Amino acid sequence: MTIISQLSAAKNFNGSEKQLAAYIIKHKETVIDQSIQDLATATFSSTSTIVRLCRKIGLKGYKDFKIKLSAELQRHYQDISTVDPDFPFTEDDSNKEISQKLFRVMDTSLKQTNDLLTNELLERAVREILQAKKLGIFAYGDTYISALSFQNKLMKIDHEINLPTLTDESKFLAANFKPADCAILISYSGRSKSTYQIAKILRLNGCRIITITSDSQSEIAKLSDVILPIASSESEALKISPFASQVAIEYVLNTLYACLFVANYDVNQRHRLASEKLFSDSRFSDK
Repeated sequence: MTIISQLSAAKNFNGSEKQLAAYIIKHKETVIDQSIQDLATATFSSTSTIVRLCRKIGLKGYKDFKIKLSAELQRHYQDISTVDPDFPFTEDDSNKEISQKLFRVMDTSLKQTNDLLTNELLERAVREILQAKKLGIFAYGDTYISALSFQNKLMKIDHEINLPTLTDESKFLAANFKPADCAILISYSGRSKSTYQIAKILRLNGCRIITITSDSQSEIAKLSDVILPIASSESEALKISPFASQVAIEYVLNTLYACLFVANYDVNQRHRLASEKLFSDSRFSDK
């Protein structure tokens, strides 16, 4: 039996030992870093009670207990493999268990998205962007933050991209796009009503469309010239937070930015360095 299972069973434990075991189960990650004196103080018990409990579960003492518990927890974290991306944690999980489960969700989403993202798709997207007279990006809700970050990155290499802040503003901006322009749409589900309306306006105007989505067969995708696919793992509505989709979208946008940077590497590097030098000039100091 594992240490945690033995503590949970509390076989032949007296009252103080049961309280001590309950504390350890609830604070198992913290206990690993506590001295025996710290644990005794935190549990209002004595060091002798702690040693007696360790021996009751077949260990030599507190030092042996911490070594074995640490190894057991590491095995437990490594065994966390299948996690529901919509509800990746429960109220009974420790902070470390939550951390590990979110890591699994994000790691899986990144790996699956990486498998879908081909060199050819990225080359087509980069070519469309570089050839565009005007560039825009349309996103709503959680994806807006990712779009804003992408806009910020392009700004640093002197590449302007329009990002509307309001729904009505999005429609007016889309109406002004022409065949020589390019727009990036972000819709995880591919079924966003607002994004679909924007896509129809852009298509009507002959604008080139790049769509980041998990559904390459959606109506929005069908209106697009280039589809940059992301992993499909979350439900559309029933989820705690878009952990998997958000990290996948940001990964694609970061990859797109890096590819654009490399396409004109020397120019972009000189511009970035010149901007940093300008901002570090003493004339701009607040002192």
